[in-house]
Amino acid sequence: MVKVHTLTLRMKFEPMISRMLFNDIEDVYGYLEAIPKFQSEGNKAARFNLQKFRQFCDDIGGPHREGNYVHVAGTNGKGSTCRLLASVYQKAGYKVGLYTSPHLEDFKERFVIDGCQITDQELASFFYGNERQINQSDLTYFELSTAIAFWWFNKQDVDLAIIETGLGGRLDATNIITPMVSVITSIALDHTDLLGETIEEIAAEKAGIIKQDTPVIIGHLERAAKNVIDEIATDKNAEVFRSSELAPGFDSGIYSIKDGNEEITFSPGCISPVQAYNIAMTWQVAKVLQKRFPITSASLAEGINKSAEMYPNKGRFEKLNENYDWYFDGAHNIEAVRAMKAMVQTIKPVKDTILVLSIMEDKLSSEVGKEFSEFKKIFYHTTESNRAASVDTVRQYLPDFSIMPVKKELQQKLFEEFESELVIFAGSFYFYSTVDRWVKAFATNR
Repeated sequence: MVKVHTLTLRMKFEPMISRMLFNDIEDVYGYLEAIPKFQSEGNKAARFNLQKFRQFCDDIGGPHREGNYVHVAGTNGKGSTCRLLASVYQKAGYKVGLYTSPHLEDFKERFVIDGCQITDQELASFFYGNERQINQSDLTYFELSTAIAFWWFNKQDVDLAIIETGLGGRLDATNIITPMVSVITSIALDHTDLLGETIEEIAAEKAGIIKQDTPVIIGHLERAAKNVIDEIATDKNAEVFRSSELAPGFDSGIYSIKDGNEEITFSPGCISPVQAYNIAMTWQVAKVLQKRFPITSASLAEGINKSAEMYPNKGRFEKLNENYDWYFDGAHNIEAVRAMKAMVQTIKPVKDTILVLSIMEDKLSSEVGKEFSEFKKIFYHTTESNRAASVDTVRQYLPDFSIMPVKKELQQKLFEEFESELVIFAGSFYFYSTVDRWVKAFATNR
């Protein structure tokens, strides 16, 4: 059960107090900061029951019941696919809302319309206008952010809203919408304590976003996951479109798909081989929605090619400084770690690369540890999060690593040694702000 914010408790037990809970934007951020977060509290900060959240959204006017939605779930690749879709439809002239999570540095990153984040004023307006409802409900952090997205996109009258699930799908807060099309990018073993211990169980949870008579597009999935999704889609009379039908490919920085007899190539400015499937799914979404949201093939291709420029995929093999070969990748499950290593290989052998790792304990396994162990040298940084893996736990899976120094002067010395190395910072998106701070403090101009 999520803890109720102390200010909320005071308002409940002292109903005669007329002081507003939210007087300014600082009150809003203070309230958000006090809510337990999944990144630090894990399961205690989550709720898998849509009834209370649906009621809250109804109480604030039911913004989720209006609008045109594309709903995207998956273990990996869903954020990248959402950004591709937003870029494509914005380029085509539509007003596009984009809701993703987690944010890396600023809460407002989660809410974007046509490339522009929600403002402090608009964010505060949500809290001012819905204070009574917020005060009467103990929403989780993710539920509250999802409600903000629905409210803002409705208020701004977007033509199309791209919605990324948070965790799973069936009981995810985003799953109170009725989309025009559902997308399932990938299925891998992740959050097994919540979603199931097998690929089939996890696939069933992700497939919970499939709606009656609503088409579904799937990415690169193993047979076990496909079988589950096909069965659920058949039960709901949902037509299935497979990205593999477009024969997605990647070679030397060029992506390709085949639409009928035509081969189409793209250069979106990234080097991730798995992006080929995200591009294929984006292409299929556009084809499925063609009648309601017409888009030319030229505009579609341009949106894909400009996606990295229009919607930078921060934290996904992102180069952190133009002078050094330092990259951040939030890879934290076996599928994502293997994809990250494939990208490393395009620059330098993994065995010649340094890894700076920070990871949550529930993400560690012997399989993940084996993948990480192939790096030349590993430094481990632990955080204050209750979910963070302790040094002793990491030692069970990675016997050969060094502790990332805490003292600033020692960190400075280490980063000087990093200047001639390919260095990958990875393990958790929640590690991003720390790494960004290090790079800004210790990177010197050549």
